[in-house]
Amino acid sequence: MSFQRKNKWFLLLFGLLLIGVYSTYKYIYKPHKSTEEMTVDYKGDSDVFLSKVKDDTSVWLGKTVELSGIITSKDKKGITLSNQIYCQFREDIDFSLLKKQQRINIKGRIIGYDDLLDELKLNECIIQE
Repeated sequence: MSFQRKNKWFLLLFGLLLIGVYSTYKYIYKPHKSTEEMTVDYKGDSDVFLSKVKDDTSVWLGKTVELSGIITSKDKKGITLSNQIYCQFREDIDFSLLKKQQRINIKGRIIGYDDLLDELKLNECIIQE
């Protein structure tokens, strides 16, 4: 093979390798869906949902839910519904106008259940109308 032919094969293989690496990177690190885009796996009252979660927590991990309930407490990062569901809001959501004992509808992703505190935890929460 001549020197030019070797260079052409090398450039072709190198180009294919770059395309493969770029495609793999884009597939692995694709952006996450926003809360608005996620499909809801459960929609209903927070008290009813809490009893379902206590039966089998592992089924609900990572699922998106839309819950309605009464705000029982509030802190800098989120609120607590029905004394047992902690909802951490996204940073771009302003929840400063929410008050205790107010009825609210939220949408969020379940990240876990704390047996010690007997509390369900949601994150990426947004306020639903």
